[in-house]
Parts: sequence; C-alpha cells; structure tokens
Amino acid sequence: MIDRSVPPAGVVVGVDGDPSTLRAVGWAAREADRRHLPLDLVQVLPPSHRPDDELYAPTGRALSLLEQARRIAAVDAPDLTIRLSVVDGVAGPALVATAQRAHLLVLGSRALDGALDLTLGRTLVHAMSQGICPVIVVPPRWDPVEAHTGAVLVGVDGSPESHGAVAFATDVADRWRVRVTAVAVAPRREPDADGEARRRVIAEARAGMLERHPGVRLHETVAHGTPSEELLREARRGAALVVLGSRGRGALVGTLVGSTSQAVVRAAPCPVAVLPSRAAARWIAPETVWAEEGV
Repeated sequence: MIDRSVPPAGVVVGVDGDPSTLRAVGWAAREADRRHLPLDLVQVLPPSHRPDDELYAPTGRALSLLEQARRIAAVDAPDLTIRLSVVDGVAGPALVATAQRAHLLVLGSRALDGALDLTLGRTLVHAMSQGICPVIVVPPRWDPVEAHTGAVLVGVDGSPESHGAVAFATDVADRWRVRVTAVAVAPRREPDADGEARRRVIAEARAGMLERHPGVRLHETVAHGTPSEELLREARRGAALVVLGSRGRGALVGTLVGSTSQAVVRAAPCPVAVLPSRAAARWIAPETVWAEEGV
C-alpha cells in the first residue's frame, strides 16, 4: 500500500496524453535508476470536489495512461520503484506542489524550434519559475540511445541562479562521469577580446564546486554574441544536458523566466535543466539548506 499523504522524494514526471511526455518518462526513469531514487509518474486532472495538490490512486483513462508510462519506464529501468498517482488542479502549480520534496521534476516539451504550445507553455513557465527543485525539460526529439553522452553544458552570467546552476551541473557531471563545459557570453560590442572578465565570472561561480567533486573535468568557454544563440551553438556540438538558472543577471525585475532560458528550452537538441531561484539557493549550499528543510 502506497502512502499518498507523503510528498514524493525521488524523481517526479508530469504525464499527459501527448507522446512528448513519454520521452520525459524515459529520461526520468534512467536518471532515477542512476540516482537510486523512486520514480513518481503523475497526471494532473481538472479541479474537482477533492482537495487540490493531494495525490490519489489513478482509475479509468488516467490509470491506462500511467500504466503505459510505467511500461516505458520499466524498459529503461526494470528494477525501478515506480508509483502512479493523479492530482487535481492546474497543471503547473499542482506539479510544483507535488515535487516540493523531490530531487527532480521532469517535463516533456512539445516545442520544435518554435513557440511553445500555449497550455504546455504555462505549465513550463510556472514550474521553471516557482519550482523548488531543478526542472528538467525533455525535447520530443531526444534520443534515449544518446542519453548521458557528451558534456554537461552550463550557462554562467554571475547571477545567483547561475551559481546554483553550476553547482547542479557539476554534481550531474560527477554522476555521469562526463565533463562540465561552463559558457559565459559577452555582448559582441563589449571590448573584452581576451575574455578575462568573463572567465572571472566563471571562476566565482565554480568556487568550491570542484572541491566537492574533485574528479570532474571543467572546460571554460567565453563567447561573444547573444547568450541563447551561443549556448544553443555549443549544445549542438554534442551536449548531454544544458543547465541554466531561470533568470539571468539581465532579466527584468519581476520576470518569471528569463528570455535566455525560454529560448534554449524551445530549441535545445538535448534535455535542459532550469533552476528556479529557490532551487538554485538549495544547490549553492545544499548541505545547509537541505538539513534545515529536512530533505
């Protein structure tokens, strides 16, 4: 018997009827197995008379859909502990609440180098701005055969969110036994030909991270141009994961998700991890914050 009163503490995946979410299930199953964590497959149902944000056992069509997702997860990780649940409410807030104690929240994207679908866009934007854990967005063209191949690419701009992104990227690279490529992008008009100022930004962001993960190789790249374009250019050279803060240093006050994060999520050839502000804070000082929160 599953105790559904306890929020999931493993990897949570949002599942709906779109085939794109099944790619997300495959990625999440592999990562949960690698981390020795349980996998929670969750479908959000429309608001009803039941309390929102509480997990319930699925029935009917929801059960059929989640069982299909379970079969896909079992192919990638046959020994994985998998829980199927539904929750009532609005998709974005419901998934964020469900993943309040999770290590990762994984979502699929219908985007194909264009504008995000309106409904899915709202879900993604809410999760990417309000989530408490890193939010992984898996593109529909992600190939599971190429999972965890290539570097972990992280964008660095000196913002607190990017510091958390570097910490998370370094941890993932250590688990996957790949290198981290830290990318700092300066405007084309900036007179910084040798990139020294941008390299200082990278150095500040990675301070202490390599001490926690001494075996991780770090490659630094300084580019000139538009951050999203340069990050996507680097990702297309072969990245396993792109890691970003939800808002960069240049984001407008009050902006939920920065334009760079949105542009990269729309067009990246690989999964993208976005760290909302609260998730970034947890990753900057994980031992202290998680101990205080009891996670």
